[in-house]
Amino acid sequence: MEIKDLLGIEPIGEAGLEVVKASIKGVSSFLEVVFKPGLEELGFLVKDQVRLWRLKNILQTLEKAQGKLEFDGKDINLTANARVGLSIMEECSNVDNEELQDLWAGLFASSCTPDGRDDSNMNFVDILRRMSSVEARIMDYACSNCKKILFPNKLILADNLNVSLDVLVQVTGTDDIYRLDSELDHMRSIELLAPGDTFHAGGGFIASDEKMDANITPTALALSLFYRTHSTGIAPIEFWGDSLILHKQDNNNQL
Repeated sequence: MEIKDLLGIEPIGEAGLEVVKASIKGVSSFLEVVFKPGLEELGFLVKDQVRLWRLKNILQTLEKAQGKLEFDGKDINLTANARVGLSIMEECSNVDNEELQDLWAGLFASSCTPDGRDDSNMNFVDILRRMSSVEARIMDYACSNCKKILFPNKLILADNLNVSLDVLVQVTGTDDIYRLDSELDHMRSIELLAPGDTFHAGGGFIASDEKMDANITPTALALSLFYRTHSTGIAPIEFWGDSLILHKQDNNNQL
């Protein structure tokens, strides 16, 4: 069997093929338990001589998901919804960035439920496929560092979070302010960053602020996406734990 390279021009050598075979073997028992359609899909991809790059991305993501579920070869009573699982495999096949792969792996892991009927993660597949690696870093920082307010009705919202340009550069790894501005603007358009006033409308920066502070307050949707990509089977209140502040105790919040 011959597997083509990324451009479909040169065949992958035997060494590359052996790596692919070993990776498939490594996740096959995991998929056999939690998602048999995924195992069949991998078989189709290899049979159809899928480009090695895409196949490797899928395998790397599934290996990460396997680790998040602490699957060690023993049966677990979890199944991924077919529609969600196949959608995740399709989207993650085009992602070779480690941070984004981690998010896809977390989304796959949280899609595994006892009855396999939960398709709620479909909402997040569409959002995640549109995110860049810089946006993933911003979301991770914002959701990890914002103050989370727990309301009496059990809903959780983020309090206002502003950061300096220096912090944003350190978090994202880029000092291109025009790229940062467009990334923040895109995050607002897909409702991951909370809307601001007129001066924020084009992005997270305050246009009149020479210091270039940025508002990166995550929305409830962003908090939910972070939760879905970082937790497996625990309730949101338990997941956020000590970082939660009861609404009645937070006299200075601006929510």
